[in-house]
Amino acid sequence: MALPIIDARVHVSRTIAPWPRARETLRRAGIDTALLTAHPESPQLSDDITLPLDVAGPDGPWAALYVGGNPFSGHRRGPIRVPHDLERYHALHIRCFLSPSLDFGAATTSSTWEPEELQAAVGREDLGALIEAAHALGMAVWLTEHFPVTLELIDRFPQVRFVIPRMGAMNGGAAQVVNMLARYDNVYFDTSCGELHEAVVRRIGAQRILLASGHPFNDPAEALDQVGHLDLPDDDIAAIAGGNLLGLLPRRDRSRGRAGE
Repeated sequence: MALPIIDARVHVSRTIAPWPRARETLRRAGIDTALLTAHPESPQLSDDITLPLDVAGPDGPWAALYVGGNPFSGHRRGPIRVPHDLERYHALHIRCFLSPSLDFGAATTSSTWEPEELQAAVGREDLGALIEAAHALGMAVWLTEHFPVTLELIDRFPQVRFVIPRMGAMNGGAAQVVNMLARYDNVYFDTSCGELHEAVVRRIGAQRILLASGHPFNDPAEALDQVGHLDLPDDDIAAIAGGNLLGLLPRRDRSRGRAGE
């Protein structure tokens, strides 16, 4: 059975990025389904956290639990709890929860952290409990935080499968992130029209890269076109375009995966 083409990160909101509009955009691009997460710049972000669950289905779209804030109007450091319905989600998305902004390699923001401040942030018991609970349910964790926070969390939770959006462009710059994390087998990358070419794929491994647009911030058609034009074997293209995302879903949600999984 042919693998579906899946966008591994689509942001939705009840007002500024409704799912029906995103679904039509994906359809026109030739993408079958997506992993959904709340739009980080939604004017009613707290209400949109559950939107991915409202439209999720067993064969997609799938829902990611968003934990974080709007990187341009304030991040969220308040206490968090493990949701009573966490098992209904398919992934965890941590974005600007500990960091006050995105980190584009310090080109536009400072990502300097004092050692004590960094350890206090990543050592929070509530954050650790949520990551562990998600991992116990078979979920991967999409992570968008400052470069030092990203590295520390990955080292602190070596058993967790992390996905770095946009090939690391928002976690410290793609070149810096790939150079540091290419050797970590538990770290994956989504494309989001980031710095993607054959040499990078061969260094990381095609099995650790996921097609993603980050819609509505990027065009799903352009993201798919970028992957389709890579000079790679067809099996690698199929893995990036959907197979790898299926492998990161909890086992209860792999009904469309490879035979035997």
